[in-house]
Amino acid sequence: MKYLRSIRFRIASFSALITGVVVLVFSVFSISLVRNEYIDAIDDEMKRFGEDMVKEMADSSRFDNEELIDLFDMFDDRKSLHLIAVVSPEDKILFRSSRWRKHVLELERHQPTYFRTIVHDDNRWRYARIRDGKWQIFVGYNLEELIEVEQEIVRTFTIAYPFSLILAFFGGLLLAHRTMQPVAVMTMIAKEIGAKGLGSRIPKTRSEEDELGQLTKVLNRMFERLEVSFEQTSRFSSDASHELNTPLTIMQGELELALQRRGLHSESERLLSNLLEETQRLKTITRSLLLFSRSDAGMLIPEGTNIDLNKTMQSLLEDVQSLDAASALSFDIKLDEGLFVSADESLLRQAFYNMLANAVRYNRPNGRVSVVMRKTEDWIYCQISNTGPGISARNFERVFDRFFREDTSRSGSQKGFGLGLPLAREIFNAHGGSVLLSKSDLEETIFEVNLPASYTN
Repeated sequence: MKYLRSIRFRIASFSALITGVVVLVFSVFSISLVRNEYIDAIDDEMKRFGEDMVKEMADSSRFDNEELIDLFDMFDDRKSLHLIAVVSPEDKILFRSSRWRKHVLELERHQPTYFRTIVHDDNRWRYARIRDGKWQIFVGYNLEELIEVEQEIVRTFTIAYPFSLILAFFGGLLLAHRTMQPVAVMTMIAKEIGAKGLGSRIPKTRSEEDELGQLTKVLNRMFERLEVSFEQTSRFSSDASHELNTPLTIMQGELELALQRRGLHSESERLLSNLLEETQRLKTITRSLLLFSRSDAGMLIPEGTNIDLNKTMQSLLEDVQSLDAASALSFDIKLDEGLFVSADESLLRQAFYNMLANAVRYNRPNGRVSVVMRKTEDWIYCQISNTGPGISARNFERVFDRFFREDTSRSGSQKGFGLGLPLAREIFNAHGGSVLLSKSDLEETIFEVNLPASYTN
C-alpha cells in the first residue's frame, strides 16, 4: 500500500490515464473522420452517377420500362450495394429496384436534391435524390462496407488500447524512476545526516538550475546552518557541564565536611543534608549532560575492555539494594555464567545502574524487581522488569526522550529528572546494542537490553 501512494506510482498511473484518454479520443475522432470521408465519397459518387443518368435520359428518346430494366439490371442484383429508382417528367415511377420499397419505403419526389442516411431493418443506407430538369434519379447505397471499416477500427483500437495503457504505465514508471532518482539519493543522504553526521551534504545534480538543483542548494544551506547551530549548542552544553562539575564537586566536599562537624543543631544538619542531596543531584545531571554532549558530537566512543557482566550486575544489584526504596522490595535474579562483552566498564555500569535504579524507584510497595541475563548466539540478552505502576502505551518511545517523565500520578513521589533511560540508550547504542520497552501494564513493566557478546574471557 505504501508503494501505491508513492509519487512514482502516481506519475505512472497519471501517464497511463492521459494516454488512455488520448487514445480513446483519437479512436473516436478517427472513426468519425473515416465515416465522414467515406460518406462524402459516396455522396460524390451518387451525385455524379445521378446527374449522368438524368442527362442521358433527358437527351435520349423516351425510355420504356423494359429498356430501363435492361439499363439498370445490374443494380437489381441482390448482392449489389446500390438501389435505383427513376421518376419521369410526368412524375411517374418508370423503374425501381426490387429491394427499394423494402429498404427506403417511399420516394420523396417533391423534395429538392438532398442526401440523407436511413436506418431500416438494422441496415444503414445512404439515400440521394438528384434532379436535373424534370427527370429524377433516386440512388441508395448500402453502408455495409463503412460498418465493416468502423468495426475493424474498433477491433484494432480495442486490441491496442490495453497495450498502450501498459506501455504508458511502464514508460511513465521508467520516466518517474529516472526523474525521482536524485530525490531518492537526497532522501537516503538526508536520513544519514543526523546529530553525528551533519557534515554530510547532498551531491549536486547534473543541472543546478532545474527544480531539483535548486532544492539541493536550499537543503545543503539548511544543513550548513544546522551544523553550525548544533556545534555551538553542543559545545556550550559540554563547556557548561565541564565548568559546573568543579564547583559542584567543591560544594559537595564542603557540605560533607560540614556534616562531619560535631555540635550541629538538628535543623542545621537537616539543612546541610538537603543541600548535599541536591548538590549530588546537580552533579548527576551535569555528568549526564556532559555524556549527552559527547554522544551528540560523536565522541562517545567506548574503550573495548573485556567485562564479565555477571560480576558487574552482581555488584550493581548490591548498590541498588541499598537505595531507600529497595527496602520493601524482593529481587529475583537469574544470571548465566560466562557473559562477557567488550565495553567501557564505567559507561556500561552507568547504563545498567540507571535501568536498575529506575526499576527500584518506580515500583509499588512490597513489589518485585526481576533481572534475567543470558546469552543467545552472538548476543547477550538482559530483561529488567518491575511491578511498577505501568507506562501508558502512547509514551513507550517517549520514555527515552531527554527530560521526559510520566505524570506524577504514575511516578508517585519519586523525584527523577528524566535523563536515566535516555542516557542508558545512548550508552547501549554506542556499544552496538539496543534497549526497548517491550511491555508495560498495571502488573509489570519490562525493559529488554541486547549487547553483542565477546568470546574472550
